[in-house]
Amino acid sequence: MRSQLTARRLRSTSLSTGTPPPSSPDYSSTLADIATPILYRSPLPSQADLPVYVLNAAAFPDASRVKYDALLPYVLARLPNDEDLIGGKGYELIFFAGEEDRSASIPKKARPGWAWILRAYNALSRLIRKRLQKLYLVHQRSWVKVTVEMFSTVVSPKVRKKIVHVSSLSSLALHIPIEDLLIPPSVYLCDRRVARDIYVPYVTGRRAFGVNRSLPTSATGTLRLPRVLRESTSFVLMGENMKTEGLFRINARAALVSILREAYDRGQKFIVWKEEDSVLTFSHWQEGHGSVMVEEHQHAEGFSLVTATGLIKLWYAELQEPIFSQASYPFLRGIVESSPESFQISTIIDLMGEASDWSPLSRVSRQILTMHLLPFLYMIAAYQEWNKMTPYNLAVCFAPALIRGLDVLEDTNIINTISRILEYTVTHWDCRLASTLGTDMGKFNESLRAPEAIEDCEDPLDTTVPPARSLHLQTDGIMLIDRETSDDEERPPLPPRTNNNHEIEEDRPPLPPRINIDQFSGEDSSTSCMMRRKPAPVLQSPPRYSSIVTQSPANAEGLPGYTAAVNGRLCSSSNIESFLDDSLHNISGSAISRKPVANTSDHN
Repeated sequence: MRSQLTARRLRSTSLSTGTPPPSSPDYSSTLADIATPILYRSPLPSQADLPVYVLNAAAFPDASRVKYDALLPYVLARLPNDEDLIGGKGYELIFFAGEEDRSASIPKKARPGWAWILRAYNALSRLIRKRLQKLYLVHQRSWVKVTVEMFSTVVSPKVRKKIVHVSSLSSLALHIPIEDLLIPPSVYLCDRRVARDIYVPYVTGRRAFGVNRSLPTSATGTLRLPRVLRESTSFVLMGENMKTEGLFRINARAALVSILREAYDRGQKFIVWKEEDSVLTFSHWQEGHGSVMVEEHQHAEGFSLVTATGLIKLWYAELQEPIFSQASYPFLRGIVESSPESFQISTIIDLMGEASDWSPLSRVSRQILTMHLLPFLYMIAAYQEWNKMTPYNLAVCFAPALIRGLDVLEDTNIINTISRILEYTVTHWDCRLASTLGTDMGKFNESLRAPEAIEDCEDPLDTTVPPARSLHLQTDGIMLIDRETSDDEERPPLPPRTNNNHEIEEDRPPLPPRINIDQFSGEDSSTSCMMRRKPAPVLQSPPRYSSIVTQSPANAEGLPGYTAAVNGRLCSSSNIESFLDDSLHNISGSAISRKPVANTSDHN
């Protein structure tokens, strides 16, 4: 078998394993761009210090539009060459075999045939096949299982020892740290069909959303923006993205926003943002490797601009304490009612100033407003000629994310009030408000830059338990009060125990006197019969003719003295027929005439 495969491999000349150089006229930049998201190298090596390559099946093009024979050399050229493997230890490969997430209206992509897969394997050099240390199969499907079984059984039985089968990203995290990988959005969406979330041991937690400290402290002791706000805001303000019409109006896909929420809370090191020609990614410092950057990020698969805007609104909506708490609603209504046409700048300064003593907003809320939200919305509104997002439109889009009270109806009524305050603040931000509140646009742009300190590149994992909401503010619904107390607290004394049996005996009515049956033994017969009735006779149905015949012995017909038991009586064979005629006559209630049958003994 091996000799036949080797001969077939040598005869196969339909695939060209060599890629022409970029300066050659035969070089196709289109095929090279298509091959980049199919097979790429992860920025960080594995725990065994081996290079990790990722093969994404969802990035395969439609076979009816692209010639796979011409695409194969560009894909194989992205693997390590023989010169790198001669002195090295090998490499690891992660194969994400899931399909591309598509709607029902989009037709399914055509895949290459089995012959092409076998020729592609034969096109690999012997050193590339031998130096493969681990092959992780994630989201594998039926055709992947058949292919792996064919190669591990027929072509190369040694491959079976290198394969690790995993069903989801959570299972893959038990073998390798997935937070070090560059995972495209298509793989995340495919994993969503298998599991609702991704769990990574010792990493999964809360870093950005709903944490105890919304603004972490930098290495210098000052407050800084969290990583999720720094990266997503930088992408929104990048290039032509601010001119996108309907910015913050278009709702993002909920699955992608949830995926990014988990990624930032998990501490995923490499996230690519991409919208047409605008691509943004941030480097990560790794001990022993220095600052690591995503290579060829221009052709990598990334998250869109709409997803970034939805993620920013989600961060504000999931703050542990909302920007405008329910206790501040009366004060906000008073501001609007006192100045129905316009506000005074002094009133806004007293409301949002960090040094204000009587502001109903918490200090953290005022810091978030002045450090990020207000200057960010001001920069978006500066391009309202293109994006059609005026200060009023931005206030309407962000107001629901800044409140989270216990009464939904009251929250709905206060949205217009908060929208008016935000609209006025964004409009007059650069006039006098920014300088009076102790900030300016230069400080805002400085906060969006990548931090210089290594410990500021990632947000700390929040291990504190979020405090429970106060129960006295709840006005409707069901309140669940925890009655458990610690051992140190003094428990209240128990009430005196009552005798339940005594109470039951007092409430129970007296029983009637018991009747002695023996006292009626000497009385008259009528009383005795009334107390002791004769049981009713058991009704018996006459037996069927077939049952009598089948129960009789085979030679009973020829015995003159044979008797059978019928209905508790002994009957001779000569009287069986007459007995049956009488029984049928009694059941039907009418006389049944029948021709007499001669005696069995006479007949014989």
